[in-house]
Amino acid sequence: MILERLSRHIAVSIKTADPEGPGTVEVMEYELGLRLNWYSGLLLTITLGLMFGTTLGALITLFSFALLRKFSGGMHLPITICSIVTGFAAALIPLISLNHEVILMLNIVTLIVVSIYAPNEFEYVNPTRWDKWLKWISIALVIVNFIVMSPEITLAFFIQAILILPVWTKYEGGG
Repeated sequence: MILERLSRHIAVSIKTADPEGPGTVEVMEYELGLRLNWYSGLLLTITLGLMFGTTLGALITLFSFALLRKFSGGMHLPITICSIVTGFAAALIPLISLNHEVILMLNIVTLIVVSIYAPNEFEYVNPTRWDKWLKWISIALVIVNFIVMSPEITLAFFIQAILILPVWTKYEGGG
């Protein structure tokens, strides 16, 4: 895919320019891929948000999704596909109208899923001292939306909750 090849090309170029520099090509490629994913997803979200007239809602959706994802983990897509899906989803979600009851129901389902399955890291790389708090932070984020009652946050959190279900491990090739 495009972003994967670009991150590989940049990493190889860096290593060629400085063969004794820190990090392997693979480590640089991974980190560059994460950054390219974030920036391209953000750029696509803003661009599509402007096109659909949902820029503010799209950014709320994107940052809500990313925040819960940081603490709850979940399924990973290849970076190019992730950027495209995330950008479109973030820009389109604000176009969906939800009434109070639906927001409440989706928040309850999300809270149950997050309480049971978060954190669900399919690609766990960097353990930290915060690991024991990841579930509680994820739960707290969802609980805050019971006060805010934002349709964008609700749908972003609900989608993220779906992505932490263990059903995805067979598609990830891990568990």
